[in-house]
Amino acid sequence: MDVIDTVGGYYDQWLEAAKNPNADPSRADLANSPILSKTLRNNLKEAPEQTDTTVDPVLCQTVAPENISMRTVSEDADRAEVLITSKDKKVTEQALVSLIGKNGGWYIDNIQCSFGEFAEEKEFSFEKEGFLLKNSVPSPYNSKNWHLVFAENGQDGHVVPLFFDSESQCTDLDGNKSVCKPDQFTETTGVFIRGQMTERGVSVKQQALVK
Repeated sequence: MDVIDTVGGYYDQWLEAAKNPNADPSRADLANSPILSKTLRNNLKEAPEQTDTTVDPVLCQTVAPENISMRTVSEDADRAEVLITSKDKKVTEQALVSLIGKNGGWYIDNIQCSFGEFAEEKEFSFEKEGFLLKNSVPSPYNSKNWHLVFAENGQDGHVVPLFFDSESQCTDLDGNKSVCKPDQFTETTGVFIRGQMTERGVSVKQQALVK
Protein backbone atom coordinates (compact mmCIF):
# COMPACT_ATOMS: atom_id res chain seq x y z
CA MET A 1 0.00 0.00 0.00
CA ASP A 2 1.12 3.55 -0.61
CA VAL A 3 1.32 6.26 2.06
CA ILE A 4 -2.23 7.61 1.67
CA ASP A 5 -3.73 4.09 1.55
CA THR A 6 -1.88 3.16 4.74
CA VAL A 7 -2.93 6.25 6.66
CA GLY A 8 -6.43 6.31 5.19
CA GLY A 9 -7.14 2.69 6.05
CA TYR A 10 -6.11 3.21 9.65
CA TYR A 11 -7.81 6.56 10.13
CA ASP A 12 -11.09 5.40 8.56
CA GLN A 13 -11.26 2.57 11.09
CA TRP A 14 -10.27 4.81 14.00
CA LEU A 15 -12.84 7.45 13.02
CA GLU A 16 -15.57 4.80 12.92
CA ALA A 17 -14.50 3.49 16.33
CA ALA A 18 -14.45 7.04 17.74
CA LYS A 19 -18.04 7.56 16.62
CA ASN A 20 -19.33 4.10 17.53
CA PRO A 21 -18.28 2.43 20.84
CA ASN A 22 -19.42 -0.95 19.43
CA ALA A 23 -17.33 -0.72 16.27
CA ASP A 24 -15.15 -3.64 15.25
CA PRO A 25 -12.22 -3.15 15.41
CA SER A 26 -12.48 -1.00 18.55
CA ARG A 27 -10.13 1.81 19.50
CA ALA A 28 -8.42 -0.58 21.92
CA ASP A 29 -7.83 -3.04 19.06
CA LEU A 30 -6.56 -0.29 16.77
CA ALA A 31 -4.24 1.09 19.46
CA ASN A 32 -2.46 -2.28 19.36
CA SER A 33 -2.29 -2.48 15.55
CA PRO A 34 0.97 -3.83 14.07
CA ILE A 35 0.85 -0.96 11.57
CA LEU A 36 1.96 1.33 14.44
CA SER A 37 5.45 1.60 15.88
CA LYS A 38 5.96 0.05 19.31
CA THR A 39 6.40 3.50 20.88
CA LEU A 40 3.20 4.79 19.33
CA ARG A 41 1.27 1.70 20.47
CA ASN A 42 2.46 2.33 24.02
CA ASN A 43 1.55 6.01 23.81
CA LEU A 44 -1.98 5.20 22.65
CA LYS A 45 -2.45 2.63 25.39
CA GLU A 46 -1.37 5.21 27.98
CA ALA A 47 -3.54 8.01 26.56
CA PRO A 48 -6.23 9.41 28.91
CA GLU A 49 -9.66 7.81 28.74
CA GLN A 50 -11.75 9.61 26.16
CA THR A 51 -14.31 12.15 27.34
CA ASP A 52 -15.96 15.17 25.74
CA THR A 53 -13.02 17.32 26.84
CA THR A 54 -10.01 15.09 26.19
CA VAL A 55 -8.18 15.20 22.87
CA ASP A 56 -8.32 12.02 20.81
CA PRO A 57 -4.64 10.97 20.44
CA VAL A 58 -5.08 9.86 16.80
CA LEU A 59 -7.58 12.38 15.42
CA CYS A 60 -6.13 15.15 17.64
CA GLN A 61 -9.63 16.54 18.18
CA THR A 62 -12.00 16.59 21.15
CA VAL A 63 -15.01 15.81 18.95
CA ALA A 64 -14.84 13.13 16.26
CA PRO A 65 -15.24 14.89 12.88
CA GLU A 66 -17.83 13.79 10.36
CA ASN A 67 -15.13 13.41 7.73
CA ILE A 68 -11.40 13.98 7.44
CA SER A 69 -9.03 15.12 4.71
CA MET A 70 -5.51 13.81 4.12
CA ARG A 71 -2.64 15.58 2.42
CA THR A 72 0.90 14.32 1.85
CA VAL A 73 3.30 16.89 3.29
CA SER A 74 6.52 15.11 2.33
CA GLU A 75 7.56 11.74 0.99
CA ASP A 76 10.81 10.12 -0.03
CA ALA A 77 12.00 6.54 -0.36
CA ASP A 78 11.74 5.65 3.33
CA ARG A 79 9.97 8.48 5.18
CA ALA A 80 6.74 10.38 4.73
CA GLU A 81 4.44 12.81 6.53
CA VAL A 82 0.67 13.15 6.09
CA LEU A 83 -1.48 15.94 7.48
CA ILE A 84 -4.94 14.95 8.77
CA THR A 85 -7.59 17.66 9.09
CA SER A 86 -11.32 17.83 9.64
CA LYS A 87 -13.38 18.69 6.57
CA ASP A 88 -15.11 21.23 8.82
CA LYS A 89 -13.01 24.31 8.02
CA LYS A 90 -13.88 25.87 11.39
CA VAL A 91 -11.83 23.17 13.14
CA THR A 92 -8.13 24.04 13.30
CA GLU A 93 -6.85 20.97 15.18
CA GLN A 94 -4.70 18.76 12.99
CA ALA A 95 -2.67 15.57 13.18
CA LEU A 96 0.73 15.24 11.53
CA VAL A 97 1.36 11.55 10.85
CA SER A 98 4.96 10.38 10.36
CA LEU A 99 5.56 7.12 8.49
CA ILE A 100 8.61 4.96 7.87
CA GLY A 101 8.99 2.64 4.90
CA LYS A 102 9.73 -1.01 5.56
CA ASN A 103 9.71 -4.13 3.35
CA GLY A 104 8.00 -2.32 0.50
CA GLY A 105 5.23 -0.93 2.73
CA TRP A 106 4.75 1.70 5.42
CA TYR A 107 4.12 1.82 9.13
CA ILE A 108 2.98 4.76 11.26
CA ASP A 109 5.86 5.87 13.45
CA ASN A 110 4.37 8.88 15.24
CA ILE A 111 1.32 11.16 15.45
CA GLN A 112 1.89 14.80 16.42
CA CYS A 113 -1.11 16.90 17.40
CA SER A 114 -1.26 20.54 16.38
CA PHE A 115 -3.76 23.08 17.63
CA GLY A 116 -3.48 25.72 14.97
CA GLU A 117 0.19 26.36 14.24
CA PHE A 118 -0.01 24.27 11.08
CA ALA A 119 -3.42 25.73 10.21
CA GLU A 120 -2.12 29.04 8.98
CA GLU A 121 -1.64 29.12 5.23
CA LYS A 122 2.06 29.52 4.59
CA GLU A 123 3.17 31.25 1.44
CA PHE A 124 5.31 28.19 0.71
CA SER A 125 4.62 24.66 1.90
CA PHE A 126 8.20 23.60 1.07
CA GLU A 127 11.36 25.53 2.02
CA LYS A 128 14.61 23.57 2.04
CA GLU A 129 18.30 23.98 1.27
CA GLY A 130 20.15 21.18 -0.48
CA PHE A 131 21.78 20.35 -3.79
CA LEU A 132 20.51 19.52 -7.27
CA LEU A 133 20.67 16.07 -8.84
CA LYS A 134 19.33 14.77 -12.13
CA ASN A 135 21.34 12.21 -14.09
CA SER A 136 22.84 10.67 -10.96
CA VAL A 137 19.65 10.64 -8.88
CA PRO A 138 19.13 7.19 -7.30
CA SER A 139 16.24 4.93 -8.25
CA PRO A 140 13.25 4.93 -8.05
CA TYR A 141 13.47 8.63 -8.94
CA ASN A 142 13.20 9.70 -12.59
CA SER A 143 16.51 11.00 -13.95
CA LYS A 144 14.60 13.10 -16.51
CA ASN A 145 13.67 15.51 -13.69
CA TRP A 146 15.80 17.65 -11.42
CA HIS A 147 15.64 16.73 -7.73
CA LEU A 148 16.63 18.36 -4.48
CA VAL A 149 18.67 16.26 -2.06
CA PHE A 150 18.42 17.65 1.47
CA ALA A 151 18.68 16.86 5.17
CA GLU A 152 15.71 16.78 7.53
CA ASN A 153 15.63 16.17 11.28
CA GLY A 154 19.37 15.59 11.18
CA GLN A 155 19.16 12.89 8.50
CA ASP A 156 20.78 13.33 5.09
CA GLY A 157 19.61 11.80 1.86
CA HIS A 158 16.02 13.03 1.54
CA VAL A 159 15.05 13.46 -2.12
CA VAL A 160 12.16 15.32 -3.74
CA PRO A 161 11.40 15.91 -7.46
CA LEU A 162 11.37 19.54 -8.63
CA PHE A 163 9.01 20.96 -11.24
CA PHE A 164 9.61 24.33 -12.90
CA ASP A 165 7.31 26.55 -14.95
CA SER A 166 7.24 30.08 -16.38
CA GLU A 167 6.65 31.51 -12.89
CA SER A 168 9.68 29.82 -11.29
CA GLN A 169 12.18 32.52 -10.34
CA CYS A 170 15.90 31.77 -10.00
CA THR A 171 18.34 34.00 -8.13
CA ASP A 172 22.10 33.84 -8.70
CA LEU A 173 24.83 34.51 -6.13
CA ASP A 174 24.81 38.22 -7.04
CA GLY A 175 21.09 38.50 -6.31
CA ASN A 176 20.01 38.73 -9.95
CA LYS A 177 16.58 37.20 -10.60
CA SER A 178 15.30 35.60 -13.80
CA VAL A 179 12.97 32.87 -14.98
CA CYS A 180 14.54 29.50 -14.16
CA LYS A 181 16.20 27.63 -17.02
CA PRO A 182 16.52 24.00 -15.84
CA ASP A 183 18.49 23.04 -18.98
CA GLN A 184 21.30 25.28 -17.69
CA PHE A 185 21.46 23.75 -14.20
CA THR A 186 24.47 21.70 -13.14
CA GLU A 187 24.60 18.65 -10.88
CA THR A 188 25.30 19.09 -7.14
CA THR A 189 24.74 22.86 -7.26
CA GLY A 190 23.81 24.17 -3.80
CA VAL A 191 20.37 25.82 -3.79
CA PHE A 192 17.59 26.99 -1.49
CA ILE A 193 14.15 26.02 -2.80
CA ARG A 194 10.79 27.59 -1.97
CA GLY A 195 7.63 26.15 -3.48
CA GLN A 196 4.41 24.24 -3.02
CA MET A 197 4.40 20.54 -2.17
CA THR A 198 2.22 18.47 -4.51
CA GLU A 199 1.63 14.76 -4.98
CA ARG A 200 4.33 14.70 -7.69
CA GLY A 201 6.92 16.77 -5.89
CA VAL A 202 7.68 20.47 -5.40
CA SER A 203 6.28 23.09 -7.73
CA VAL A 204 9.19 25.53 -7.53
CA LYS A 205 8.40 29.21 -7.03
CA GLN A 206 11.86 30.41 -6.04
CA GLN A 207 15.33 28.90 -6.34
CA ALA A 208 18.38 30.70 -4.99
CA LEU A 209 21.99 29.63 -5.38
CA VAL A 210 23.92 29.15 -2.13
CA LYS A 211 27.66 29.00 -1.60
